[in-house]
Amino acid sequence: MTFTDYVNDIMVKNFLAYMEIEKGSSKNTIKGYAHDLYTLIKWLIDQGYQKNPESINWNEVTIFHLRGFLAYLHSQKKNKPSSIHRRVCSLKGFFKFLKSNQVIQKDPAEDLSYPKRAKSLPKFLPTNDMEKLLNSKKKSQLHQTILEVLYSTGARCNEVRNMNLDDIQFTYREVVNENGVKEKLLSGQIMIRGGKGSKDRMVLLTNRAAVALRAYIEGERKQILQKKLERQGSIDEDTKKALFLSNRGKRVANRTIQHFISQLSDSTGIRHTTPHMIRHSFASHLVMNKTNIRAIQQLLGHSSLDTTQIYANITPDYLISEFEDSLPIK
Repeated sequence: MTFTDYVNDIMVKNFLAYMEIEKGSSKNTIKGYAHDLYTLIKWLIDQGYQKNPESINWNEVTIFHLRGFLAYLHSQKKNKPSSIHRRVCSLKGFFKFLKSNQVIQKDPAEDLSYPKRAKSLPKFLPTNDMEKLLNSKKKSQLHQTILEVLYSTGARCNEVRNMNLDDIQFTYREVVNENGVKEKLLSGQIMIRGGKGSKDRMVLLTNRAAVALRAYIEGERKQILQKKLERQGSIDEDTKKALFLSNRGKRVANRTIQHFISQLSDSTGIRHTTPHMIRHSFASHLVMNKTNIRAIQQLLGHSSLDTTQIYANITPDYLISEFEDSLPIK
C-alpha cells in the first residue's frame, strides 16, 4: 500500500502524490498528512457536512468546519498542542494546494491559528548513565554497534535503520597519547540520506563507534549474510546495501532498536531510555562541553536554529534538579 492509498478522495491522493514526488517529503511526513486528512474527512461525514467520503466537495468546506474539527481533536480526542500544531500544518498545506490548482475559490485554512506549544526541555541521560548504557553487557554485536552509532552521531532511530554500507567512510586521525607519542585512531563519518525533510547531512563517528562499527561489519554482519546465502542461495539488493541487519538477514526494524534499548536501560538500572533520548543526550552533552550551537544544528539536521536552541536552555539549576548529585554541579 502506498501513502496515496490511505484515503479515496482524488484531491487528497493528488496532494499526497505532490508531496512525495515534487516536494520530496519523507514517508513519515506523508503518512502523517494522510492520517490527518483521513481524520478530517471522517469528521466531515460524521457531522453530516459531506455525504460521499470518496468525493468531498472541498469548496463547501469553510473555516467554521476546520475550527470545529480542531476543537473536536482538542476536546474529545485530547490531542496535545503539538499534535494540533501538526494538524494545522496539514490543513494549511492541503488547502493551499487546492487553491493553487484552482480546485477551490477561497482557502478556508488561511486564517487558522497555530496553538501555542509549551516549551519543554528535552529528556536526556547524564554522562555517567550514558557510560553505563554504552558499557553494559549487550545481547549482540548489533546492539552494541547501534547504540554506539546513535550516541556518536545523534541520528534518529529511522535514520540509523536506513543507513547503508556505502554511506560510511572510515578515516584515521592523529593524536598524541599520554606518553607524548603520536598514534592513529580510527574514526569516520556517515552520510545520512533523506533525513527529516528529505535532507542529506554528514555525521561523525567517534573512535569507539568507528571501532565497533568496523568490527560489526567484518564480524556479525558478514556471518548473517553468509547464513542467508546458504539458506536461500541468493541475497536481495536491500540486504546487500543495508548496514544493520536482523538475524533473519533483513534491514533491522525501528521497533527492534527501540525494544532492545528499552530493555537494556531497564536491566542496567537507569531511567527508561529511548533512541530519541540518546539523540537528546548527544546534543545536551555537546552543549555542556561548549560546542558551537550552529555545529550542533548541522549535526542534528535541524533546518532552524530555533529548534536546536532548546538545548542551550539546559541551565545548571535544571541539571541539579534533574540529576541531583549525578553531575558535578555543587
